[in-house]
Amino acid sequence: MDSDSPLWSDLRSDLLLNIANLLDSGMDRLCLRAVCHSWRSLLPPPSRRPPLRLPFPMGPSPHLNPERRGYFNLVRYTVYCLQPLKKISDTWKTPKCWLIMIDETEEPGKVRLTDPLSRSHHMNLSTRLPTTLNLLDFRVSEITKAYDLQFVGNCEMPELDSPEFSSVHARRVAVCSPEDAAFAVMVVHADGELSIWRTGDEKWIVISDAPDDASYNDVVYHNGKFYAVGERSLTISVDLLSLAIAVVTPAKPPADCGPFDGPKRLLSSLGDLFLLEWDFDFSEMFLSGKDVLGTYIHVYKLNEGSPKWVPVKSLGNRTIFVGAHCSFSVSAQEFRGCKKDCIYFNGGCLLPGEDYPGRGALVYDMEDCSAKFLCKVFSYSGLFWPPPSWVMTRDAMS
Repeated sequence: MDSDSPLWSDLRSDLLLNIANLLDSGMDRLCLRAVCHSWRSLLPPPSRRPPLRLPFPMGPSPHLNPERRGYFNLVRYTVYCLQPLKKISDTWKTPKCWLIMIDETEEPGKVRLTDPLSRSHHMNLSTRLPTTLNLLDFRVSEITKAYDLQFVGNCEMPELDSPEFSSVHARRVAVCSPEDAAFAVMVVHADGELSIWRTGDEKWIVISDAPDDASYNDVVYHNGKFYAVGERSLTISVDLLSLAIAVVTPAKPPADCGPFDGPKRLLSSLGDLFLLEWDFDFSEMFLSGKDVLGTYIHVYKLNEGSPKWVPVKSLGNRTIFVGAHCSFSVSAQEFRGCKKDCIYFNGGCLLPGEDYPGRGALVYDMEDCSAKFLCKVFSYSGLFWPPPSWVMTRDAMS
């Protein structure tokens, strides 16, 4: 370095603080503190924000226990991609990156690892991970944030098959961008209904004038509006302020495929909104013992001017992950080890004897329309579990 070049440690403290205040990501603040000792002394670690408390219930229900009282915690998860700082010697056997979801609801100083494709928590990690995991030891990229509602109340949680369960459980949760002046949360109830809560609202507002009393699968925030998709590919947009509803022209599958009404997911990525829907029976694959199943996952992109769904034949260099909390995409070129033009998703059930997440997941190849068990393709299953060897050693550090 040129002796006349200014040192990072000589940066004026007021400018450094102004830069830190512009960073919304806690990971970005940690990386800023890691530049030098003086910056770590000046900048405090990112504080853990307490969960936002939202009113209970999410809407009126004839099955609600009249004695039940409580509130919802809006819990935030963050999906990270970890990559080694040093070159991997055996690139065939060792994954080049590791995808994890962090749940920060535990006690201060501790986090909980969650499988990005399911709601499962990684258990019995003592033999799989070091006692401490310093994210500054790796190249860390924040991929996306996901949200969930956790009910806190005076009564025990109802059973899964109880009619009251839909009053205390949200199937899917979406929030508006933090940059927006107004903050709002939209949820899909366990029974498929929609509700929204906005800053200043005393209670949830049920979106009751949707067409045909639709039951919804997913909800996402995109370009200033909430979008929800339900049966028969019905998609609506809900304006954040007026709550006005607009209907998107339903997606039409290819002519050689008959109508179907399988699971559906929405994905906001790089300024575009995508719809994914699939039409095969997961149980057929599990019971048949087949490793490969010819099937279809239809992908559409929203033409917001119409508005209508336009079929997508290829994802190009993108890779899509469909998780229980959210869906997201990454560049396969940027995150090596992710297979391009593919969709990773959970099969909805676990393999017999499974004691850790990931093995019940599948990977769908858009090019040949085939789905494979993720655990059968080690070069890609290593994205999730078990942790790569460079996580277990100090070799990842420069």
